[in-house]
Amino acid sequence: MLLLRLLSLPYVRTHILRSVLTVTGIMLGVAVFVGVRAANDSVLEGFRDTVNRIAGRSQLQISAGDAGVDEWVLERVQSLPDVRTAVPVIEAVAETDLPGQGSVLVLAVDMTGDRALRQYEFQAGEEELVDDPLVFLAQPDSLIVTRQFADRGGLRIGSRIPMRTMDGDRLFTVRGIVRPGGLAAAYGGNLAVMDVYSAQKVFGRGRRFDRIDLAVRETASIDRVREDLSAALGPGFQVEPPAVRGQHLESMARAFSRTVDLTGCFALLVGVFIIHNTFAVAVVRRRPEIGVLRALGATRAQVRNLFLGESLIAGLLGSSAGVGVGIAIAGAVRWELGNMLGTLYDVGQQPGGLRLDARLLMLAGGLGVMTSLVSGVLPARSAAAVDPVKALRRGGYEASSAGGNRLRHTVAAWMAAASLAMAVFGRTSGPLYAAYLGTVLSALLLAPTLCRWLGLVLRPLLVAVHPVQGALAADSLIRAPRRTSAAVSALMLALALGVGFGGIARSTYASIGDWVAAMLNCDLFVTPSDSLTKRDFLFSPGVEAELRTVAGIDEVQPVRSLRIRFRARPILLVAMDVQALGRRAPMRVVAGDRDGMLRQAAAENGVIVSENLAQSEHLRPGDRIRLDTPRGALALPIAGIVRDYSDQSGVVFLQLPLYRRYWGDESISLFRVYLEEGADHAEVRRRILERVGRDRRVFVLTNADVRAFIMGLADRWFGLTWIQLVVAVLVAVLAIANALTMSISDRRQEFAVLRAIGAARAQVRRAVWLEAIAIAAMGLLLGLALGAANLYFTLSLTVRELAGLGLDYLYPWGVSALMWPIILAAAFVAAVAPAESAVRTPLSEALEYE
Repeated sequence: MLLLRLLSLPYVRTHILRSVLTVTGIMLGVAVFVGVRAANDSVLEGFRDTVNRIAGRSQLQISAGDAGVDEWVLERVQSLPDVRTAVPVIEAVAETDLPGQGSVLVLAVDMTGDRALRQYEFQAGEEELVDDPLVFLAQPDSLIVTRQFADRGGLRIGSRIPMRTMDGDRLFTVRGIVRPGGLAAAYGGNLAVMDVYSAQKVFGRGRRFDRIDLAVRETASIDRVREDLSAALGPGFQVEPPAVRGQHLESMARAFSRTVDLTGCFALLVGVFIIHNTFAVAVVRRRPEIGVLRALGATRAQVRNLFLGESLIAGLLGSSAGVGVGIAIAGAVRWELGNMLGTLYDVGQQPGGLRLDARLLMLAGGLGVMTSLVSGVLPARSAAAVDPVKALRRGGYEASSAGGNRLRHTVAAWMAAASLAMAVFGRTSGPLYAAYLGTVLSALLLAPTLCRWLGLVLRPLLVAVHPVQGALAADSLIRAPRRTSAAVSALMLALALGVGFGGIARSTYASIGDWVAAMLNCDLFVTPSDSLTKRDFLFSPGVEAELRTVAGIDEVQPVRSLRIRFRARPILLVAMDVQALGRRAPMRVVAGDRDGMLRQAAAENGVIVSENLAQSEHLRPGDRIRLDTPRGALALPIAGIVRDYSDQSGVVFLQLPLYRRYWGDESISLFRVYLEEGADHAEVRRRILERVGRDRRVFVLTNADVRAFIMGLADRWFGLTWIQLVVAVLVAVLAIANALTMSISDRRQEFAVLRAIGAARAQVRRAVWLEAIAIAAMGLLLGLALGAANLYFTLSLTVRELAGLGLDYLYPWGVSALMWPIILAAAFVAAVAPAESAVRTPLSEALEYE
């Protein structure tokens, strides 16, 4: 502690900027990790909180996916002696058209029994009306709202709320206001309760409910009642605790969580090099100080511990600041992330407040401290190993032993060979992750040698630009490959991360764009919602006949899309005329015969599955898959596998009449509409709204609308992940500045001699600038090369574990070309301060010999 106070503190005061950069490098890595992870956890926790509050005292919930449950199921459940209360529920998100209120989560229940499951604490004077269920049921326009919602909208008892229903725009009357807390806190307070039988008509459910909530008798076992219900209802129904709904969202959001973890660790790895360089600079600048300490009797352990202590303090400061900045980032990101996940997975939730897990904050802080300590180990060992006589002399060059180089090359070669074998022959994600890590580590081990080789290659180019200054810059890089490689490695990793993101983005945009053009090629989409991902509203089957009478329409394809359970995971089921889809849309077949699989599926003798489902569940053409339906198990062979991006978890296509027989559901999610040749799109759209939308909820989306919506989702997804790339590149640029500072510290005498024999300050500046440009060029060359491997592993992990989505390997040439001017310009900016330091140091100080 005495050495820290007497020696470290004055050095920090003298070099405050460099010390701030060190803390900043740690802070950025920790902030990114905390910010995105905390936002992701807050969104998922907000959804779980909504589920738990709405569930109330429900012990079990019965559902059949998005298809819902028939009314007869309720009667059978209520007839079981161990069921104390069973209440039908419809849950949907609707627009209220109230200024500034946005959407509201509608919880539709049967008030005659729901009070036994959910607690409604009404304002004084309202109990009599709502406590009498017959009065509430006799008025189908009745709504109960929360005090938060009422206050925000200026509502009171008797106020009218406009809502767009399947029967068109209708006004609903507020007949009860619930006090804050409990159920009223769900969905951020934007909650409305209505009668479930009125909601069947409002949301187009027919004679179905979304689920049934129930509680068992006190003397009954929940597990036994669950088994009895499963046996009584059959395999097409799920009987589960309410908390399982939150687990399903977490499984669907796993891809984003894994991406955050992977890129967050990558950003922290990049931060290692900026911290390492900072402490390496400190060792070089303080060699005389180290020599004095050793000459006065300080042991190597004391010198080593001095620098490790500085590293620990920097880690604590940077981690503490990073946690604070990360919390601020999480607060800004969680709203966008919540909206994106809600849109992707069609879940009724709001992000709510920021929820901070103490374990996450401790983990992030620990990672920051460990990163700082690990980064400071080598400089500390270097400081402790310096000979006192050499430490008291300025200048000196690096020397790498031939044996050390051979060892690094041998380890790197074996590691690269093992990584290649695991990447080619590995069948699970574990070997692929190991191959990924091995490739990165082998590249880092080879970085000093590669930097030396590239320095020799670049030397003629630098000399051609400026003979003297170019030679000085090149020789500095060649003589100090380890010093140079630290900055180059940081830049290499950051650019490899950029190439990976750019490649994923390019592959995603290209693949999804091709899929949209092929599979979603109809002229118009007629839906009951303003986007294709929302499934709260449904059409009745009679709408199809009305659409066919509209002039200018050539073909109408009804589609029923819904989530079902397949092998304990939610997937998307698409029921339609498969033969008509294949005739109009050129499917990209991955396995199977196109014409044969369409005929087989159209004959109701098979199904078509998406590539991501086949990949994740190890399915092949000819395999029989079992779909549990409300009317028994449906087992059919796989007729073919196609590439489809409709759902991240996977898609099953089957014939619409087959779906209706097994699910007993006549409703329609949307209509794909093809127009006659020469028909005016705007005119046909107007006719559809006039003919079909007079008395019901109808949206007519053009092909361009749908394409813009889908590509916009991709933009939002990548917009969140690119934040981490920006931070990684920033850290790498700081590493260049530190590398140049270290170089100048080591060459002060050299620059002083040049100035003493007549070199102009401008010439010295150019030497430093050229060295910075050379470091950036090395990082670009190695980073873009490593990025090719990074893109391969990222795509492979996406296919094998994260989503199973097949993406073509497309190297981001545009992003790579854009990086050259950006990184070179950033390197020049980073070199300004070190160059000024080189020319402003007094000659007497620079030429002194101790």
